[in-house]
Amino acid sequence: MTESKKKYDFLRGEVLLFDKYREWTSFDLVQRVRNTLCRNLGIKKMKVGHAGTLDPLASGLMILCTGKATKLIESFQDTKK
Repeated sequence: MTESKKKYDFLRGEVLLFDKYREWTSFDLVQRVRNTLCRNLGIKKMKVGHAGTLDPLASGLMILCTGKATKLIESFQDTKK
C-alpha cells in the first residue's frame, strides 16, 4: 500500500489554520510561523499574513496565508465569522 503525501509549496502559497494561544498577539503567531518556515526552507524572507486580528487575551482560529495566497486574505475577511 502506498501512502500519498501532499507537498506543500509555501512560497507559491498555502492557507494555514492555527489555534492561537492566549497571550500571543496575532503578530506573534505570524512571526513565529514565518521564522519557522524560513528556517526550515533555508530562505531569508517569506510573505505571511493573517485574515483578521484576535485580541491577545483570546484564543481561537486564525487563518494565515503564505506567498501568493496572501492575495486571498481579503476574500476570507469578507465572509461571516
